[in-house]
Amino acid sequence: MLGMLSVTQAQSAPTSAVADAMARSLSSAFAACGATPALNVPLSLAAADLLNGYELDAALKRQKFRPHDFSSFSMTYHGDVAWVKAQIRGQCGKMVGFKAFGLALDGTRLQVILATEARVDLSQSQRWMTAFLDATNRARFQGQKCGGKLMNAVPPLKWDPRLAGAAARHAGDMVQLNFRGHVNPTDSSTPQRRAAALGFVGAVGENIAYGPITAQEAVQELLTSPGHCENLMDPDWTLFGGSVNNGKPDTLFSTYWVQVFGMERR
Repeated sequence: MLGMLSVTQAQSAPTSAVADAMARSLSSAFAACGATPALNVPLSLAAADLLNGYELDAALKRQKFRPHDFSSFSMTYHGDVAWVKAQIRGQCGKMVGFKAFGLALDGTRLQVILATEARVDLSQSQRWMTAFLDATNRARFQGQKCGGKLMNAVPPLKWDPRLAGAAARHAGDMVQLNFRGHVNPTDSSTPQRRAAALGFVGAVGENIAYGPITAQEAVQELLTSPGHCENLMDPDWTLFGGSVNNGKPDTLFSTYWVQVFGMERR
């Protein structure tokens, strides 16, 4: 954890203008230190939790921010953003290496969290997709209770590159366009249309998990949702394609895992 910057100044209530100015000032101070973390909403909410008495680990977990590395600092201030900027620039060595920051203030206190979000190593995508298919088939082999519905064990799925291509397109689009869901808001494409565009003829289904770091975590998250669980356990599916993509500092989620199921029509 970074050292406490503890110069006490007079109290005043923060305004949105002060908060905006503070965020800009922090970004400028970080840049002067050679760091370029982006303002992050979940981290800002976690910073607010710290002001409300939460421990740092609990605040990050509460806001579903999974860090690879993180730190925080606080200071008492009176709304003088130039003074805050000077304090930050006096501790440059502690600011470098983080990709995102969160900011909260309550009139007398400023709380900042610096972090680098946990990511999927996309250079190992083949390994992750093997694990994704294996975890999916393991769940199908075991049978599941999807909400209140018991689902019997069903046959394993086989990898299909066309469905994988459809999954990769959608995972990439969700990151680039910063949306969640099964329908692309720009071109209105659906899972069926995305698979058909790659030559797949037949029925298609899709599951999406937001935020997990491993394939096993993604499948477990989907199994806790009755609708996603039933889709994963559908005995009609015979083929599978998957993809994962990392989000960006300004996206809704840190990771996007997509499963596309298919039953080819011959």
